[in-house]
Amino acid sequence: MSDSDIKFYYFNLQARGELTRLIFAAAGRSYEDIRFGFDTWPEYKPKMILGQCPVLEFADGTQIPQSLTVARYAAREAGLAGSDNLESAKIDAVVDTQRDINEVFYGKVFFEKDEAKKAEEMEKFLTETLVKHVENLGKLKKAYSTNESYFVGDKLSWADLFVFQSIQVLLKAVPEVQGKFGDQFKSLFDAINGNDKLKAYLDARPETDF
Repeated sequence: MSDSDIKFYYFNLQARGELTRLIFAAAGRSYEDIRFGFDTWPEYKPKMILGQCPVLEFADGTQIPQSLTVARYAAREAGLAGSDNLESAKIDAVVDTQRDINEVFYGKVFFEKDEAKKAEEMEKFLTETLVKHVENLGKLKKAYSTNESYFVGDKLSWADLFVFQSIQVLLKAVPEVQGKFGDQFKSLFDAINGNDKLKAYLDARPETDF
C-alpha cells in the first residue's frame, strides 16, 4: 500500500471512521483524509461504490467500503493484524467482542428516541450488559496477552486501537461508565497515549461531537 495515493472518505466525525485513522497514525502512513459534513454528503454519495462511507480509495479508483473491512485491510498492511493466522484470529475475536457491545449501545441506547425506554435500556446496559462485556474482554486478554498493555501477544494490534477508541467514545457519551472499567484497561490506555505517533495524532485530531 503506497503512502501517497490513498484517500479515506468519511464524515468529519470519529464514529465509524476513526479506527482506520488510528491504524494509519500508528503505522505512520500518510493518506488524504477527506472529511465532509452532512450538508455536503450528497456531493460525495454518488461517487461511493455502495453510496455509503467510510470508503478507502486507491490511485486506480478501486474503492473498499465497510468500516471494519477497511480497518482490517489497513491493519494487515501496517503489520497490526497478527504475525500468523492464529494471532489474527485472536485479534478478530477481540474486535468482534467489542463490536457486539458497540452495536448494543448504539442500537438500544444511543439512538433510542423514546426517553422512558432509553432510560430503561441505559440502566440495563450499565448494570448488566457492560459488566458482562468487561468480564469477557478480561477473559480474552488473559488468554491471549503476553504483555499486560495489549490484548494479543506482546505488541500493539488493531484490536487494542478498537477497544481504546470504543471506550473513549463511550466515556464521552456516558461519563458514568468510568467506574465500570476500573483500572482494567489503564495499561492499554497508557501504552497508546505513550506511543509517539498515536499521541501526535490524538493531540492534533479535530474535535467532533462523536
